[in-house]
Amino acid sequence: MPIQTLIETLSRLNELHKELLQVAEHKKQAVIHNRYEDITAALTKESRLLKSVKEYEDKVYEEGQAFIAEKGIKSKLKLTISEISRLVFEPEEKAKLLEVQRDLTFHLTELKRVNTHIQELIQQSLSYIDFSLNLMVGAMDEEATYSRPEQSTRGIQRSGLFDTRA
Repeated sequence: MPIQTLIETLSRLNELHKELLQVAEHKKQAVIHNRYEDITAALTKESRLLKSVKEYEDKVYEEGQAFIAEKGIKSKLKLTISEISRLVFEPEEKAKLLEVQRDLTFHLTELKRVNTHIQELIQQSLSYIDFSLNLMVGAMDEEATYSRPEQSTRGIQRSGLFDTRA
């Protein structure tokens, strides 16, 4: 029976990762379109989901340990789902466990891909801001630098400091 609870917990963990993927896609669009309020809302929701993910990961560990103990194995190692599946002898349960593992792996890979893309977008935005600031500071430096004014007044060139036409 502990394998069923483990499968159910992994399924719920998979659902949380699907939600995280949706939030990440929403956050990516918000970054692209510079919608600060949407980014903030996405980060808040993401933080709440990550807290739930952590709780479910702890439950998966506990249920994995309970399953191992039921099989008569005394170990405190963090076994992977693949390692646990080797201890499942019921074909239907094993198939379901491996299916959940496959789905979870897919969603984690997609989540990593989207988050990497968001990171690249933010890095490009920061580079653009830095470039723009450097251009503005460079333009201000040219304006703030003193230079000798042009000596021409009404088309007459003066060669010295004094006007000798008196």
